[in-house]
Amino acid sequence: MDTSIEIKFKVTPKQKAIIESRVFENGFDDICAYVKVVALKSQEFRLTTAGAEEKEATIELGFRVTQGQVEKLEENMEKSKCEDLETYLRFVALHAVVYTVVEVRSTGNLDSMLERIAESRRKPTRNALSGYNL
Repeated sequence: MDTSIEIKFKVTPKQKAIIESRVFENGFDDICAYVKVVALKSQEFRLTTAGAEEKEATIELGFRVTQGQVEKLEENMEKSKCEDLETYLRFVALHAVVYTVVEVRSTGNLDSMLERIAESRRKPTRNALSGYNL
């Protein structure tokens, strides 16, 4: 039984292009993985109107999360004093790389990504350094 929840929000075509460039710049494979990571990992911020457009948002983006992740997103949203989840997601998708150091590279699987981070933080063995003149 699938217990994941789909979260959707809308952006303008220009905002989607900016988000896609953030995805590429940060080594993510797709928008869904990028938005999920920045939404869950972003620290508290002060909402600004930077990047806001007058046009109506028409493109729907979405990703799947667990109930625990929904609770974390709502907590992040409240800490940042956003009115609703859609506003929070749109803002972090556009600006999170500015406000938060995103340490992850994603293949779309959050667990695999976290495992790679843990592996990269392990100290190298002496043999791994033997080829370098230190």
